Amino acid sequence: MNITKLTNLFIFLSFLVIVNPVGASVLTDSFHKEISNPAAITKVTLDNVNGDCHFFLAQKNRKLKIKATITIKGSSDEACESYYQKVKINVTRGNKVLKIVVNRPKTNSFFGLGNSIQMSVDFEISMPVQKDVSVDLVNGDINVEGMNRVTVDVVNGDVIMNGITGASIEAVNSRMDIRNVKKWVVIDAVNGRLKLSSISPELEKVKAEFVNGSMIVRIPTACLGRLNMESATGSADLKEKKEGENWKTRMHGKKIHVSEKGGARISLENVNGKIILLCD
Repeated sequence: MNITKLTNLFIFLSFLVIVNPVGASVLTDSFHKEISNPAAITKVTLDNVNGDCHFFLAQKNRKLKIKATITIKGSSDEACESYYQKVKINVTRGNKVLKIVVNRPKTNSFFGLGNSIQMSVDFEISMPVQKDVSVDLVNGDINVEGMNRVTVDVVNGDVIMNGITGASIEAVNSRMDIRNVKKWVVIDAVNGRLKLSSISPELEKVKAEFVNGSMIVRIPTACLGRLNMESATGSADLKEKKEGENWKTRMHGKKIHVSEKGGARISLENVNGKIILLCD
């Protein structure tokens, strides 16, 4: 994760805490766009600052559909309207990639310091077939269902995924719930909590690095290959369960290294927090 970018984002978040304008007026509007011939698109990217997003399959649809809700809070109706007139949601396509970018009005303030306007844009994006997805977001929750490869860069926001092929996640503050992973997940996070599960015999890799946070990972025993677990100030547990039995702790300590016959490489590391790997 880029250190300079992280430093700037922490400054930005500090200012948000110190300067939290209370808007007397609220303006809301919606944005809709349908993309024909979605089969020609292999990847969808979203670049936004504030707002939740939800990517999901809608196989009955013939088009890729984008729905957005814009919310602007300001000191007056006039201030909100003036700001809104400068907001643009650009949707472009090229080289099999569909790009969605939220352009906000430029301000002379530093990271929004002294700005009396707050804006969020929440997205719902439905697709008739699986695509690769990339999200770049500062504040907001991310929910991705039934997609291929997913790339996420978020500062503050929960990450929920279900039925994805693989994922790469960079986060500062995030709780993650990732279910039914098919092949791989790579996570680099500062503060957070991870719950991850897979029942796929094709699982290849799970790598997670945290500074502060707990991890619970559950995979099939048959997939377990090379394993590395390490927690500097917490603990690491490898637990196994056979049919009709309760969970049994196979190994416990600060560091656990195992080499099994399965094909999945598992690496779970953190500085502060507990790590649990469940194999059944």
